[in-house]
Amino acid sequence: MWRDPWSFVEAFVIASAILVVGILLHFTLGPIPFHGFAYPLNIIGGVGILLLSLLLAILARRGNRIATFLTGYKMSIAAMAILMGLSIIMDLTRQIELAAPHGANLQEPIHAVGFSYMLSTWYFLLSYLLLLVVLGGTTFTFILKGRRRDMPWSRYIAFLLNHLGLYIALFAGLLGAHDLLRYRMQVDASENRPEWRATKDFSTELYELPLAIELERFELEEYPPKLMIIDSRSGEPLPAGHPWQLSVEKTPIAGTYKAWKIEVLQHLPLSAPVVSQDSMHFVEFGSTGAVHGLEVRATHQETGQVVSGWVTSGSYLIPFRALSLPDSISIVMPDPEPKQFRSLVSIYSPNDKVVKDEITVNKPIKFDGWHIYQLSYDQEMGRWSTVSVFEIVRDPWLPAVYVGLLLMLLGAISLFVLPRPARIPSPTEKKKL
Repeated sequence: MWRDPWSFVEAFVIASAILVVGILLHFTLGPIPFHGFAYPLNIIGGVGILLLSLLLAILARRGNRIATFLTGYKMSIAAMAILMGLSIIMDLTRQIELAAPHGANLQEPIHAVGFSYMLSTWYFLLSYLLLLVVLGGTTFTFILKGRRRDMPWSRYIAFLLNHLGLYIALFAGLLGAHDLLRYRMQVDASENRPEWRATKDFSTELYELPLAIELERFELEEYPPKLMIIDSRSGEPLPAGHPWQLSVEKTPIAGTYKAWKIEVLQHLPLSAPVVSQDSMHFVEFGSTGAVHGLEVRATHQETGQVVSGWVTSGSYLIPFRALSLPDSISIVMPDPEPKQFRSLVSIYSPNDKVVKDEITVNKPIKFDGWHIYQLSYDQEMGRWSTVSVFEIVRDPWLPAVYVGLLLMLLGAISLFVLPRPARIPSPTEKKKL
């Protein structure tokens, strides 16, 4: 080992040594704070990475043996292998936020070594930096040396675009990780005023944002209600492992559970109970707090016993109601599942800019560099919620990441679009000709 020419063994020894240094730093200094390398430290570090990569490229251009090895494919493969191994561990391990209330108090071994918060560990950061420096050195060396005469232009352009794009994407991703701003804002339509304060990183401290959101209206669409069978004593769904369900998309509709034939005779999407002296039934009720009401009839197909009544999942205003059957089982309606929810909002900026738009799940809107996502609502109120919760994110480095991805895409396209040169016959083939 360590004899010319260096091989993959030396490359993996170098990459592993960097990993060991990171592990020692992890147990000595602890995890990296989320904003530990935010602006301006990330700019200083980024300039250092660029200069180090450029220095490697210059030395490799001049024939330095160590620099040539560090910018070669063997070192690149070793650095990628180490980082890929850490990424696989991260993918197989549930990641937590250290800022969360439980994050700093977990004592399990997997937490002690940092596997549960991989992106905040020193060994992941140093392994990432190694790959970034090696990739940068390789890219800059390729640029400084220029195209060889025997290299086709299509291959030269593709190599340059792919490596430069990957370097820019990784570079911007690293520097921007600690500049990412993420807030959570809760807006209540019943207050009839804009909200400009938000919380951050699982804390209750309020931050004033350079934008304000006023909730005009919140809407929630639900999937059709369902019926389930539960054990009246334990509340567990039956049968265990494969719960029986009946989706009520239309009425009348029927299903069978063991010897019971269960029929839904009527569905009132907006209803409320009316209680008389000896009975209770549901009627249309188009006001806040109304519930799905299902008129259900259960018939035992062997004994002919009939049990009927109304079933509802309830709301903040109307209590839950089940239909009890013999043998300690009950027919219940679980809370309807949300299909889609959206918020009609007005967004204001300090310079009197006003935007009215609709925010839905997976369809955020962009406002003055901020991305506003529909996150949640008041689940206790359900479809009658007047509260909408938004996640407001600003990532100033995201455009640079997109530029890197675009360059890689262009590099891949160039392999197919640019003309390929005619194949040059080998000396042996020339003799045969």
